[in-house]
Amino acid sequence: MKQPLKISIAMCTFNGERFLREQLESFETQTRLPDEVIIGDDCSTDGTLEILQNWARSVPFRVEIIQNPQNLGYEKNFENVMLRCSGEVIFPADQDDVWLPEKLERMVRVFEEEPDVGVVYCGRTLIDQEGKPLSERVTELFKIYHPVDSSYFLADQAEEHPDCAGCMSAVRKSVVEKLFPFPAPWAHDTWVFTMAPFHTRMKTLKVPLMRFRRHTTNASALGREPDWANGRNVYYLTSVGQFRFHAPLAEDLRKHFAAMPDCGYKTRYLRYLDRQKRHFGRRVRVQDHFLTCFWLAFWELLRGGYFQHQQPIRSFLFDLKEGLAGLFRSGSRF
Repeated sequence: MKQPLKISIAMCTFNGERFLREQLESFETQTRLPDEVIIGDDCSTDGTLEILQNWARSVPFRVEIIQNPQNLGYEKNFENVMLRCSGEVIFPADQDDVWLPEKLERMVRVFEEEPDVGVVYCGRTLIDQEGKPLSERVTELFKIYHPVDSSYFLADQAEEHPDCAGCMSAVRKSVVEKLFPFPAPWAHDTWVFTMAPFHTRMKTLKVPLMRFRRHTTNASALGREPDWANGRNVYYLTSVGQFRFHAPLAEDLRKHFAAMPDCGYKTRYLRYLDRQKRHFGRRVRVQDHFLTCFWLAFWELLRGGYFQHQQPIRSFLFDLKEGLAGLFRSGSRF
């Protein structure tokens, strides 16, 4: 009879006392308990450490608390914690979510039944800082954030694995070892999502197994109240700004891809980056050099470039407006 896979939870904390107890309680009420929980505290100054230490004494599984001597930031903190895990399957965990009781059991079952799967994602529902459900409109915003506006995400892959946040994932340790170290400035979940397909198959369970809390102090994107208030227009109409921000990451990704073997995934991804660079590069020129490049907006509209995303006409008009506004800001005249 096969031995069950050993499970590690890799958790990072920083001044998390507000929501931490609820997340910890969800670990100990799992239908299949973890074998260990490894926690990296990033120099908390509130009651986080006391909460962790009291909890560690009350649970039937191993808990290791690492107190970082200096603040590492969540990217390097996660890298350090995941490297310390001894389990065959590692579950990254944030400090402010709530896991449903069957999360570990159902996700580990995939690894046990499908040996070629190295990364598993689950579904989630969204809650606010009071634990109340967020609207489906917010869920839609999450679904469009990665594939539409981030220049370093492959669209068809993001559609197959929506959201792809680290807290929704579980990763075989053997895959983690192939992906380390996480190069700066890549976050652990982005790096796993992007590079794991070179080494393994990924799978998503289309069932919510956690409550993903969004509040005003989230470390990750889409956590601030103005994001929710402005809704989808923030990302459709400011996608050029997203491209400007992510362009260095896209170029860095090309360098990493160059060292990887040729495969269908690599070819599709690089083609996607090329399409994004052409489309958004033209839109950048419209906004930055309107007098000489305004015609590129009409060219992108006619060739269908705007129509690869939602709200194409509004985005087209937005680029023209930004280009005209730039002329007046720089003091130019027709």
